[in-house]
Amino acid sequence: MPALFGQTKRSVAVEDFDFSTVRDAGAAIFGTQVDLGKGMSALMVKRIAQGGKFTVVERNKVGTVLKEQDFGASGRVKKGTQARIGQIRGADFTIMGDVVVFGRDDRRRSGAAGVIVPGAGGVGGMKNNEAKAVVVLNFRMVDNESSEIVMTGEARGESKRSSRGGFAGVFVGGVGAGGGVDFTAANFADTIIGEAVIDACDKLAAQVNAQAGGVSSTRQIDIEGRVAAVEGDSVYINVGSSAGVQMGDTFEVSRIVKEVKDPVTKEVLDVVTAPVGSLKITSVREKIAIGSFSGGQPPKEGDRVEKK
Repeated sequence: MPALFGQTKRSVAVEDFDFSTVRDAGAAIFGTQVDLGKGMSALMVKRIAQGGKFTVVERNKVGTVLKEQDFGASGRVKKGTQARIGQIRGADFTIMGDVVVFGRDDRRRSGAAGVIVPGAGGVGGMKNNEAKAVVVLNFRMVDNESSEIVMTGEARGESKRSSRGGFAGVFVGGVGAGGGVDFTAANFADTIIGEAVIDACDKLAAQVNAQAGGVSSTRQIDIEGRVAAVEGDSVYINVGSSAGVQMGDTFEVSRIVKEVKDPVTKEVLDVVTAPVGSLKITSVREKIAIGSFSGGQPPKEGDRVEKK
């Protein structure tokens, strides 16, 4: 596995977990087909974002973001307030996972190799037994450029409470009513199966965050911005730590001398630039960075800066 993570937070997308092996188990518990994979990924997104080790990017509903960008580019949105096209951050990694156990693991009782998840009435002669809800998840983190698997893990979650007579007492407050289940809702967390789900997701997210310092992407992050201001020897640029800028980075500074536009839509297709100099970053904040400039001519507001 790659050895260094560096000081820049990498970006990660979370795919819906595959639950094909426990699809019937979920249906038996909820009384209808429920998208377990989407529920797991929603919990993982929340917990990884809270951990602060990665920048989590939206992918499941990215169409909504694209729709807003297209609307902003239509000319119907007040200038300066529209979401700009071409600014969506790419994901360095994608987390993919599987739900391998969902419901109750009866292997210790029956000796079976598989997973048996009973409905409300129990399984066979185990109707009067007490059982805890059990959820087992595994994951792999994939480098989106190289397809290399850079991290793996598995977590087992169990409910704190037990249910007598199979899973008759699993649900409270009509969580499973109508086939709609919000895994992030408080009433789901209050159920026995909810306790197991959250326990598994907590443990899995903890593994992801704990291993963050041991992985890196093979991708070189390209950063582009503009000179925001020039004050004496200090040059301010409009990109900072949130874009991956670090102290000591060097940016090429160039001046845009011509824009190549589509003759019909007037969209800027390319720019012609002339080199101005270089900028060594000495201070970084979230959305801005400051550096010392060296070059043949002084930089100006609006000049292009690129780190490659």
